[in-house]
Amino acid sequence: MEHESHHHHHPHKTGVRWLDLGLGLAAGIVSLVSLWLGLHSAHSMEKLVASNSYPYVELMRSTSTEYRDGDVMKPARRVRYMLENNGVGPARIEWVQFNFDGKPVGNLTELLQKCCSAEPEEARNLDARGGIAGSLIRPGAMVQMFDWSETATPSPALLALHKQMDKISWSTCYCSVFDDCYVTNSDDDTKPRAIEQCTLPAKTFRPDFPRS
Repeated sequence: MEHESHHHHHPHKTGVRWLDLGLGLAAGIVSLVSLWLGLHSAHSMEKLVASNSYPYVELMRSTSTEYRDGDVMKPARRVRYMLENNGVGPARIEWVQFNFDGKPVGNLTELLQKCCSAEPEEARNLDARGGIAGSLIRPGAMVQMFDWSETATPSPALLALHKQMDKISWSTCYCSVFDDCYVTNSDDDTKPRAIEQCTLPAKTFRPDFPRS
């Protein structure tokens, strides 16, 4: 009867104890370095992917425009608020907060009542977006929240609001496609601040006139 013989290969030893220990230690160090390099490479790749999808939302407003009166273009007052993404990745808007004179307002009806003692019926020609939360802004694009421009027969409410635009402060929280979130504020000139998640404030702003 034939028996199969199994040969077990063991690492070759030099026969010199201190040299064998040194070689074993060197092999262990090489393995650890290789592991560290692999982990570092993966982390670097994650950072690269995140940086290539980084959204940078800026809070924009416009206070002037022009309108045509016959054959003549005349300067006009304007109240326009926008969100513009100047980053390299899309931005998902989680919430917007509007404050007038330091106090949050929930919609355009509240804004007009607080600033100008006006009602929605007086907001002629005001172009409002409606829902803003959940909007996705691609890189280089802009989302307009609302726009109200002066015409040949301007609304007194528009003129009153225009005079008080400096009393409006606003902020937004948004996230990247990888759920990296940031918050930015019109009162802060620094870049958007990274945060864990977009926790809703007590009152958010929706640029519309809700039905009663």
